[in-house]
Amino acid sequence: MNPTLNQMEIALMSHSSGSYDNASVSSPAAVCVLFSMKAGEPCVLMIKRGSTLSHHSGEWAFPGGMSEEFDESPMHTALRETNEELGIDPADIDVWCGMAPVETSTGFKVWPFAGRVADQTVFKLQEREVEEVVEIPVKVFVDDRSKRTITLIRNGDTRLMSAYAYEDRIIWGASARIISNTFDIVMNSV
Repeated sequence: MNPTLNQMEIALMSHSSGSYDNASVSSPAAVCVLFSMKAGEPCVLMIKRGSTLSHHSGEWAFPGGMSEEFDESPMHTALRETNEELGIDPADIDVWCGMAPVETSTGFKVWPFAGRVADQTVFKLQEREVEEVVEIPVKVFVDDRSKRTITLIRNGDTRLMSAYAYEDRIIWGASARIISNTFDIVMNSV
């Protein structure tokens, strides 16, 4: 079943993940999992991170980034970073919920915030940080044919990881876990 944007909004607005305290975390970060309508179909906004970035370069991710001392909360971090990377005014984002944080293999703890970005939003990419923006149809993430298992070999360790395939893109790591967590919430309440 492909959930509608309204079903996703209701499911995610009903979700509560508890505390968003990142004070004791050494590398806190936050991202926006943004939904929109494109050609009459609900989509998820993703970015390809810049190839010159020191962390997760060239990977498919959600807009967002590291918390700064002046950020009031993880949600503030997610909205600020999304504005910096894509030029999306926080007023154009309707935040539905925060979700449980996901840890990365590089030591970041990432708080995802789901919501809707205004349709027809024009993106102004910060080209050093973002190489590409894509709006991926939601049906890709609920279709088992898009799911993959990849093998990651790093420093002699081999790990099997869940991933998603969309066209010529492979979405893996923390981004794939955030997608999985998001759609678990949605599909368990639809």
